[in-house]
Amino acid sequence: MRTLAEIQSRFYAAIMADANHATTEIALLEVLDENAGRAHRRLAAYRRGFFANLCNALIATYPVVSRIVGLPFFREAARLYILAYPSQSGDLNDYGADFPGFLAGYPHAQELPYLADVARLEWQVQAVLNSAAAGPANLAVLASTPPERYGDLLFAPDPCCVRLDSSWPLDAIWTVNQPGYTGDMQVDFSQNSHLLVWPKPGGVDVLTLSTAEAAFFDALNNDTPLSLAAEQALEQDVQFNFGATLQHWISTGLLLRAALP
Repeated sequence: MRTLAEIQSRFYAAIMADANHATTEIALLEVLDENAGRAHRRLAAYRRGFFANLCNALIATYPVVSRIVGLPFFREAARLYILAYPSQSGDLNDYGADFPGFLAGYPHAQELPYLADVARLEWQVQAVLNSAAAGPANLAVLASTPPERYGDLLFAPDPCCVRLDSSWPLDAIWTVNQPGYTGDMQVDFSQNSHLLVWPKPGGVDVLTLSTAEAAFFDALNNDTPLSLAAEQALEQDVQFNFGATLQHWISTGLLLRAALP
């Protein structure tokens, strides 16, 4: 008498094996009490559904990658990814974290060297979209801080935000591949990008930062006092208006906490 665990193990091995590889199917059929031909057909149907569900989950998470390469290319890459990286969760939203790394080494994607970074961006968009709300802002300390202590202030951004840097113009690639986009489709691939993925009501914003803005945000996010954060930003651009940027980030809700050590 086969145990349930053994039957499940053989069933999973048969599902994940190549459809033309009979060894694992034979091992499964040994423990199934039904006609071999019928069992083979049922297994094939289950395999198609299993791979289709995971593939559709990847398409939902990586729509820009899918649009860039086309569905046939994407589905084949997804099939190989599923074989190499089985799902470890019952929640399809959790599946696909390793897909950017997979694309970076995927031989047929080498002509699109920016593709893995696009996938990295899309995974972060998915993560931010599924993140819990950060709660109300608490900036009361600003009203009681004397001017001579402004430089000591510590600011905390919305914890759901994610920063991303790339040697490719991910902002432009992202924009021209959005549904309904009708603008200029030209992308200057000689540019790099500094991005901030940020939750907004009903969705996610992908914001483009200048080099100075990126340095300023990263410093604040690392608990750097305001004066030192401003210095780091000004090292990138002496014309950077950190005061106006700080005010804008506070007014839009990007910076949620302030403290005076």
